[in-house]
Amino acid sequence: MTDTLNSCPLGVDIEICRIDIDARYAFRLNEIGLREHEKVRVLHKANFGGCVVAHGMERIAVDGDTAKRIFVETN
Repeated sequence: MTDTLNSCPLGVDIEICRIDIDARYAFRLNEIGLREHEKVRVLHKANFGGCVVAHGMERIAVDGDTAKRIFVETN
């Protein structure tokens, strides 16, 4: 099932299948490890739509607008 990062349940392993943002921002996400086919887990959700994801031992905060443009699939 394909969904967006900000609508995923907490604590579930997910795989990023598509990132639909401007190339300059996608490049930065790629640098910090958020890229297609990477496995992540949503740890915390904020009221404004943002979230904190776990990628390995890293914790990455993603703002709400970006989270709506990261499409994921649950495993």
